[in-house]
Amino acid sequence: MAVPSITLPALECPDVLLPTPANLVNLFGGLATMSYRYPEELQDLKDKLEQIREDILDIYDPKWEKISIPEKEWDIMMTRLAAEYPMYVQKKILELINSLIPIEFNVTILGITINIIDFLTDPSSIRDSLELEEIDSIYDLIPDEYKVWDKFETADFKKETVINYIRSEIAKKMNLLLTGGFTDLIGEFQSIWDALGLPSIPVLEDFDLEALIRDKTTEELESISIFGYSLNDLLGGEFDNNVDIDGFNKERLLKRAREFKEEWRTYLIKKWMEKVTAFFDAIGLDALTQWITFTFCDFLKIIGFPSTIDLPPSIQTAIASTNSLTVAESSS
Repeated sequence: MAVPSITLPALECPDVLLPTPANLVNLFGGLATMSYRYPEELQDLKDKLEQIREDILDIYDPKWEKISIPEKEWDIMMTRLAAEYPMYVQKKILELINSLIPIEFNVTILGITINIIDFLTDPSSIRDSLELEEIDSIYDLIPDEYKVWDKFETADFKKETVINYIRSEIAKKMNLLLTGGFTDLIGEFQSIWDALGLPSIPVLEDFDLEALIRDKTTEELESISIFGYSLNDLLGGEFDNNVDIDGFNKERLLKRAREFKEEWRTYLIKKWMEKVTAFFDAIGLDALTQWITFTFCDFLKIIGFPSTIDLPPSIQTAIASTNSLTVAESSS
């Protein structure tokens, strides 16, 4: 069978602080679609994707139990990969603060006790601990504004929503821990801080996200603004939905809204950190500064994500027009 020619986004290593997932999703979703539709002709490509999935992306893999939709599974892995990067940075900064100021990392979300560090070391731990037979009772605890699936939908989709909600709540908690941790550090070394005359840690802007998204259709959600960005911008543009599932696009938008609310806060904390590096140097925490400029590309290299993939002649790639948000200096 002849394999049709297609053009997909090129595999890039975005050297950015605020990545968007659309290009990664469209690339790997497109590769998954082609390799599963033409398994004999594209066996080498299929094997390579399975190797990446098993060796690098296993902790982000939804591992659905009742359904199998490779294109959507790759969609989830790529969006989760992009969302993992800012949480990885949060974790690294908190671990350094914890070396001087003790931090309590245990939290309870949806009735589940979670150690933040353990969860971010192995995000699959929560996935593997949630039983499908019990997922309805946990799903019911999520605020109604974030619920997409009704009682007749597959439990795998509901489990995915539960995991996404837990991740966003952990990101929120880590931002609170960052603010509290830096405040405690300043208090512990008050005389050094006062002598340096540095700017105070910013008060993180808050808003009622649930009220903003309430009763919105998928089309309405795409255009709502969060810190000056539409949700469509925050995703990086349009997605090539090779498999269309009712509710999936809305779930993606709601997930991105929760994520970016915390990613923006983390970004503002890092911009403040840029201005107070003299303080970190003075108290022996100069190692913090490496995480201020640590980019998505740095993260991909650390986890061993491939920089190239050998593609068959039928698949062409083109440099994507965008893979990150552009932030005006005034916004910093």
